Amino acid sequence: MVNFFPELKQLTCGAMLFFLAAISVQAENSAPALKNNVPIIINAEASEFDYTSSRLVFHGLRLDQGTLGIEATSAETEKLDFNDGLWVFMGDVIIEAQNAILHCEKAHLTFINHKLAAAELIGAPAHFKQTTVETGKTNSGEAKSIVYKLDTGTLQLSDDAHFSDGANKISGDMITYDLQAQHLTAGSGDSGPVTILIDPPSKEKESE
Repeated sequence: MVNFFPELKQLTCGAMLFFLAAISVQAENSAPALKNNVPIIINAEASEFDYTSSRLVFHGLRLDQGTLGIEATSAETEKLDFNDGLWVFMGDVIIEAQNAILHCEKAHLTFINHKLAAAELIGAPAHFKQTTVETGKTNSGEAKSIVYKLDTGTLQLSDDAHFSDGANKISGDMITYDLQAQHLTAGSGDSGPVTILIDPPSKEKESE
């Protein structure tokens, strides 16, 4: 396995626990308003029905529901049904939710009972950023696959997953990040162990 952080030194289990504790802070970010009585608004530059595949296709799509926003170059579905429907968004996909912005090339979105239940983001890589309004701190991560579960407000990063809190970095086979609690869980897998990089303090901070 190629080390994503070549300057990394071996760290003890205690160092990993210290890192996880440092980024596990409670936040008061409100969950997206995804109740089934919240209207879904669709804006598109154009739409068409593909009779060869029996699919409804939108171009230049923007979908909003409460504080959730999704846009993409194109999107398609078998029917305009949000009670039990699967949508595929393609090309420069952007999902905005819980003070976070997610980017990918392709996303599979599952709607149940008129609300988004889960989104699977695929990219090379797919990535996200979340900025805390009170502190201005930014957490970010990337992986070839990110599963966003809206009922728990978590992101599950897998396949070459990486996470950074702006100062420290962690990589592993599987990383789960709670957007609301800003809590991180990392696990190893077939691709190798969890790897952590803790940057030394800057010279400016040392001189203070």
